Amino acid sequence: MNTIFFVDFDGTIVTQDMCALLVETLAGEGWRELNEGWERKELSTLECARRTFKLFNSNDPEVFRQLIDQAVFDPRFSDFAAFCERRGFSLIILSDGYDFYIEYLLQREGLSLPYYANKLLFAPQLDVETPYSSGECELCGVCKLQLMEKLLKPGYRSVYIGDGTSDFCPAERADKVFAKSRLYQHCQEVGKEAQLFESFQDILQTVKDWGREEEEGT
Repeated sequence: MNTIFFVDFDGTIVTQDMCALLVETLAGEGWRELNEGWERKELSTLECARRTFKLFNSNDPEVFRQLIDQAVFDPRFSDFAAFCERRGFSLIILSDGYDFYIEYLLQREGLSLPYYANKLLFAPQLDVETPYSSGECELCGVCKLQLMEKLLKPGYRSVYIGDGTSDFCPAERADKVFAKSRLYQHCQEVGKEAQLFESFQDILQTVKDWGREEEEGT
């Protein structure tokens, strides 16, 4: 069956939350309260980011790159991406993080994948642009649900893979969900069927099983 995989980046493709790494390293006092406000949905991604950036002690892109280079990819993600390419499945990254580190890390790993993310600006001061926000909801900088619905082709199966708060809405609408952490807990709370995963090895095995079942007509 024709399938499009919509995949979160932070905590999913890479094992760490890169936004959290940058904030924890570069921001001064007060960022935890802002992050808690965002998690409680009292602050939008845009408002939280702009207020947090004011606490940063550097806006040097090279400092950011040195931190970003600590990122560790899920050890089977490259295999999963290669499998999707062989099978003709689309793989699209939807992130409420930043284009700067996603582009840098994909290039580092030799991966060429489409992605949608917030735009990080360094000059004259740290700022963010949210070209994929929703006109109806300001919670996330990137409305993953809106993008998923726009990018999903008629007759295609939508599969969502993620771990966090910004994944809640698209996961609820997807045909199939692979989830961990907060997203898995949310799916349980709202009665959305989701397969728990620890790494892309779990996902890869399941997707290969789909292929065998479809070939056998079961």
